[in-house]
Amino acid sequence: MKIGIIGGGAAGLCAAIAAARGNGNVTIFERNDRVGKKILMTGNGKCNLSNLEMSAEYYYSGDRSFVARVLERFGTDETILFFNGLGLLLTEKRGGIYPHSEQASAVLDALRFEADSLGINICSPAFVKKITKEGDGFEITFEQTLPEGKSACKKERFDRVIIAAGGKAAPKTGSDGNGYKLAGDFGIKMSNTFPALCGVRCRGKFWKEIAGVRCQASLLIENEESGEGFSYGELQITDYGISGIPVFQISRLIAGKLLKDEDCIIDIDLFPDVSEDVLFNEISSRVILLTDRTSLQILGGFLNKKLAMFILKSLGIRADDRLGEDRLPLIVSALKHLRVMATEVNSFEQAQTTAGGVLLSELDDTLQSRNHKGLFFAGEILDADGVCGGYNLQWAWSTGYIAGEAAALC
Repeated sequence: MKIGIIGGGAAGLCAAIAAARGNGNVTIFERNDRVGKKILMTGNGKCNLSNLEMSAEYYYSGDRSFVARVLERFGTDETILFFNGLGLLLTEKRGGIYPHSEQASAVLDALRFEADSLGINICSPAFVKKITKEGDGFEITFEQTLPEGKSACKKERFDRVIIAAGGKAAPKTGSDGNGYKLAGDFGIKMSNTFPALCGVRCRGKFWKEIAGVRCQASLLIENEESGEGFSYGELQITDYGISGIPVFQISRLIAGKLLKDEDCIIDIDLFPDVSEDVLFNEISSRVILLTDRTSLQILGGFLNKKLAMFILKSLGIRADDRLGEDRLPLIVSALKHLRVMATEVNSFEQAQTTAGGVLLSELDDTLQSRNHKGLFFAGEILDADGVCGGYNLQWAWSTGYIAGEAAALC
């Protein structure tokens, strides 16, 4: 069985290994000069490749039941066994699964070495321009860059094809949406795509004044009907708005609201671990005790000085004035309910993954197209995206292995 795989990322490499283990004659078409470029960027280079707490609830999709079935077939346990079998020692940190070396390069090397051991052909740099149905198989038309720098347009026939070309996020790694074009040529239905796991731009010209501040906070999207618009973690304030993992976790929901032209207000709690009453009493006790301290000196004992300055300024309180107890309710309210309005999410260039894509209803449980037998899909190109924590790489391993195994057997 001759199998062509479009894309040499996480899903493509896993699919290739599974297909080759099923005695498939496998070729990967990778547009970069080497495979796995995006893997090296994951988890800040540490590669959080899965999570012990694995469930479809951690994914957004038009068909979560499909996601659940995929994870039941190839979930965290299967991923751990897979990488252990490649010689990779894994470790767990707060539920996340990482290579023990905490080097994404170790994950990529394990995949590359196995691909080489199985005789998988890697054609790169090669840009797939077209896939056409030819009888019981497919013809792949691709442009390959030759060693001398010239390019040549070639065609090659395959019995099965797996499109694992990624989405649109981080286009510098090769994910520029070409996979959607290839799918569209077959009439495959897709949902709208937009950036996910990214920073959020907010209204206001004051952000540069407090850029660089990091603090623990909880975020809540006001009027979010799904009930999923809550997040907690280290908030990062940038010169354009907000970022950090708690922002990434809800950026998809924010993008969805903005796409529908809905106002999107985010309520930020800068002291999520204490109630308003407790916070009021803590600040009040210091105002009473430290009568010679200024407003900034009092508030600066509670949070970052730049952020304290911003809060006081936003409330019209002078930093060098004494802080009267009559102003405390306003301050506490601002600290517990700092409301900002999102204007847009960052672009695909700054996003970690893509929301939307090939509808899961277009595929059977082996990730094969219902209408085009022999054509499979895997990875980010599909309409399923996870939150931070190894969920998107798990989706790549799961769909890649299932598609690769099925392509070799069918």
